[in-house]
Amino acid sequence: MTTTNQEITTVENTASEVDRAETMKEFYQLRNSLLIATVTIGVVSFTLVWIFYSLNTSLNYLLGACFSLVYVNLLAREVERVGTYKRKIGATRLAIFIGLIIIATQREQLQVIPIFLGFMTYKAAILFYILPSSLLANLNKSEKKG
Repeated sequence: MTTTNQEITTVENTASEVDRAETMKEFYQLRNSLLIATVTIGVVSFTLVWIFYSLNTSLNYLLGACFSLVYVNLLAREVERVGTYKRKIGATRLAIFIGLIIIATQREQLQVIPIFLGFMTYKAAILFYILPSSLLANLNKSEKKG
């Protein structure tokens, strides 16, 4: 390879590494904002359930919300590893959900519905992140057209 080709390859590799670093920085910001939103929604929901229902029901919700945090963390870890490992993804996360529901159905003290709704807290966090982003994107598109 000539010197010019080596220089071009080096520049391309450096640009690729910078792009990857920038992308990973955005990913970590997204992950952190989703975790914070999940915790916030979980705490607010726990408080509201405690006020309107009972402490037992709210603790069941909180249990599901804690498992939701674990699930989001595992999801983020798997997304981070995409392309570097050739491993089957999703089995561990699914096992967490199935295990939680099985335990909830086997124990008399636990209630399935509040635990399930607590587990779905991460979905509410995703919606709170995506809805404003998509609405702002549509607003920007309409401003450019008109």
